[in-house]
Amino acid sequence: MRQAVEAKVVMSSPRLSDHGLRQILSDVVEEVKHSINKEINGAELLYSLLNAPWLKSLLKVYERLRQHQREPPAPFLPYTTQLIQQILADMRTVPNTSAEARELYSLLRGPHLQALISAHDTVAQKDYNPVLPPIPDNLPDDEEAMRIVCLVKNKQQLVSHGLVCF
Repeated sequence: MRQAVEAKVVMSSPRLSDHGLRQILSDVVEEVKHSINKEINGAELLYSLLNAPWLKSLLKVYERLRQHQREPPAPFLPYTTQLIQQILADMRTVPNTSAEARELYSLLRGPHLQALISAHDTVAQKDYNPVLPPIPDNLPDDEEAMRIVCLVKNKQQLVSHGLVCF
C-alpha cells in the first residue's frame, strides 16, 4: 500500500509541497479504504486516524505555513494612516452617532492607536533606514583603516562627515 501511494506522489509532482498534503492524505485514505475491504490488520484503525478532523486541520495549517515560507505575507495596505484619517473624516459627517461609533472614533483618534498605525506604515513601506550621504571623493588613500560616521536624529543630519582614522 505504501509503495502505491509513494509511486503516485513521485509520478504526480517532483516536490511534495506542490502536490499538496491534503491530496496525499486523500490518496492514502483511498488506499486504506481498499485495504479495509481486504480485511488487512490495522487498516481500520489507520483509516479512522487518517480521516480524523484534527489531522486534516493540522495539515491545512502546515500547508499554509509552507505557503508563507515561499512567499512571506505582505501588508494589505501600506498607507493605513491615510485610511484612518479618511474614516475619521467620514465619521465626523454622520449625525446622531451611536455610543459604539463615538467610542470607535475616540479609539481611532487615540495616541496609542495612532502610534501603532504609524509604526505599521513605516514597516509596510520599509522606510526604517535613514538615507546616508554619499562618501566624499577626496579621501586619503594611504590610511590603513577608516570609518565614516554620520549621526542622524529625526531625519536631520547632525554631523555630515566625521572621519576617524586608525
